[in-house]
Amino acid sequence: MKISPVKGTRDFYPEVKFNQDFIFKAWEKVSKKFGYENFDGPLLEPADLWRLKSGNEIPDQMYVFKDKGNREVAIRPELTPTLARMVAAKSKGIARPIKWYTIGRCWRYERAQAGRLREFWQLNVDCLGSESMQLDAEVIVTAIEIMRNFGLNEKDFYIRLGNRQLIESLILSTGVKKEQLKDVSRLIDKLDKIGEEKFKLSLKDLKMSDSSINKLWDMLKLKIEKIDDKSLDAKGKEGLSKIKELLKYIKFYGLEKYVEFDPSIMRGFDYYTSTVFEVFDRSKKFRAIAGGGRYDNLVKDFGGDEVSGVGYGMGDVVLELFLKEKNKLPEYSKNVDYFIGVMDEKALEFALQTATKLREENNVEVELIGRNLSKQMKYAKKIGAKKLIIIGDDEVKTKKVKVKDLEKGKEEVFVISQDKTNNKKAKTWKEKYL
Repeated sequence: MKISPVKGTRDFYPEVKFNQDFIFKAWEKVSKKFGYENFDGPLLEPADLWRLKSGNEIPDQMYVFKDKGNREVAIRPELTPTLARMVAAKSKGIARPIKWYTIGRCWRYERAQAGRLREFWQLNVDCLGSESMQLDAEVIVTAIEIMRNFGLNEKDFYIRLGNRQLIESLILSTGVKKEQLKDVSRLIDKLDKIGEEKFKLSLKDLKMSDSSINKLWDMLKLKIEKIDDKSLDAKGKEGLSKIKELLKYIKFYGLEKYVEFDPSIMRGFDYYTSTVFEVFDRSKKFRAIAGGGRYDNLVKDFGGDEVSGVGYGMGDVVLELFLKEKNKLPEYSKNVDYFIGVMDEKALEFALQTATKLREENNVEVELIGRNLSKQMKYAKKIGAKKLIIIGDDEVKTKKVKVKDLEKGKEEVFVISQDKTNNKKAKTWKEKYL
């Protein structure tokens, strides 16, 4: 009986896993360079963990079931609530700033489509312990550096940056009533999907006047230097001050060309209290590659001390599509340093001894299925082996092997010695010890 995989999941054949590992290595490399520590949490958590602060969308998408103890549990759809729960449990004993990252497997039950699957991996980078915009700047810079690590530049991607306090104040200044704020904000969040015409019609459905709609539309294209702080309430002025400070710190890194103020960023309604940002490709062909913001109340909401933080998630699905589009994924290779061909059964013992010695510092594959020499050599080239050794009767008798560099075509003779002290004693320029 043929059984197909669950819809919205992937089969990771070696060449597919190769690309994912390439992404994971870059995520880990940059995170560690900035001093972030790796953490993880359970794949299963109480379902209420996400119902507390995740609004309606994520709880509606969770895989939820009752375990044998009749407890309602969920397969994690994201990791930020897990982080907040863990920090809340030990917040007094963790040194500030708390700088954590994780690469976690997540599940969401939603319509599988390009860039969005039901099973995915996500990098989370979070920095907690201060309200300073220096934290926000560093976290955003890690996202920029990850993208640059893939060989991308400001022509390929950018950061859309906003501030919830500022944006909400700007919305209210256009004539939107406070009771309309949440509905209007959600429409702004959908703007890229629904387009200008449907957006304005939906605003009319909220009983907004044509004048307010036009003012709101103009506001969404506003540059930060054109913002009149006289039109802002106290929270808006605080938000404007914060985002200007944040931009100053990003400039200190010399990365300001990657960041653009965007009043239409309205993400994380139940999380984010200040900074919000998204990583986008310049052509906007793909959905957001990463997104996050500052959450000032999340740890406290999970029973801990008041620990302000900022973080983001970057999914592997959209990122891989984008890297493929930009030809930034490496060519698949098994990463074999040596392939050892075997002429016959009598040569096998010496071939395995040679492989064992070489594996002290190299990746080595030995012929296992008894192919003829021609097929063995073709296989070595197919897997991208860097060097080739063929072992037969002569090699067994002399304990010398010819090592052919398959990239350069050069050949050298080596003496196989189990005595490591002999490694430095080359007999001639052709004969060396392995």
